[in-house]
Amino acid sequence: MSSDQENDQNSPSYRMSYGDVAMHKVMLQDVVRTDAYEKSISELVRPEHSVLDFGCGTGILAMFAARAGARKVIAVDRSPFIKTAKEIARQNGFDNIDFYHDDHQSLQLEEKVDVIVSEWMGHCLFYEAMLEPLLAVRDRYLANQGVMIPAQVSLHAGLVCDQDLFDDLAFLRQRPYDIDFSPISHVPFQQTDLVTLDPESILKNTAYLGSLHMHSVSKSDTPRVFSGTIRPNKKARIFALCGWFSAELSPGVTLGTGPNDMPTHWDQVLFPLPEPFNVDPSLELTITISPLTEQVGKEQRWYWSITDGERTVSVGEQQQQQALADLPGGKL
Repeated sequence: MSSDQENDQNSPSYRMSYGDVAMHKVMLQDVVRTDAYEKSISELVRPEHSVLDFGCGTGILAMFAARAGARKVIAVDRSPFIKTAKEIARQNGFDNIDFYHDDHQSLQLEEKVDVIVSEWMGHCLFYEAMLEPLLAVRDRYLANQGVMIPAQVSLHAGLVCDQDLFDDLAFLRQRPYDIDFSPISHVPFQQTDLVTLDPESILKNTAYLGSLHMHSVSKSDTPRVFSGTIRPNKKARIFALCGWFSAELSPGVTLGTGPNDMPTHWDQVLFPLPEPFNVDPSLELTITISPLTEQVGKEQRWYWSITDGERTVSVGEQQQQQALADLPGGKL
């Protein structure tokens, strides 16, 4: 394990996520997510199969595979929490699961596996930046004709027409307490946020932005920009875009995370627009969402835009590095 990996694991943000029981509890309480994975694993895993759970967390998916009768199960995670996952498995009588405290670079297996299962998807699919490590493991260890769970993931976007949401974003523009906050009033419009949107908060028509086929997609052909078109179903003022993903775990088992789906811990990602954008059914819109950060364990940054061919609004999320940079002590 490299020093960079060790530093990532020792960072506060890493400990607050996958080393934190509370985070795992949130995911386990996501019944939509967990039931879908259990159903897919039970339908696909056969007694002759070896199964690799990459990014295993509590080991729940590895235990599902063992329960389905797999001859061998391997659970891999770079978090020290994997020691606890092993304890959970042993407590429940799953003695045929081998646990590896490794990442995609350090993992060394003696043979290839028949099934790779991974709950790698972050908010709006890419938030956790786990795709490339998963593809590296797939290329090294998935047998010919092997199975990937999920088999396919897709990205979607909607048009947010909730005025209250815009008013909340614009709070600092309103001179609260009779104070001018203009040096920072633009920042909420340059940052994404996690939201749970009511279906009435978005227009009926949504945009399909693209899919990744997990058996064949490679690092080199993974899109860096996802775009799709949408024709609004009515005239409206749009205050933000929102993004989410869907996943086909196996034939007939799908998982959706949009406003019209059953709620999950993924929620939706809000992409604010600096000013309201008027839309009309007569003009087709093009929506673009691009994940900018590729490093595992780093906070995701995004670019997003909307255009009707006559007007374009685009936002590249700013980290305000100058404003947040360390300053020397003393009077400014």
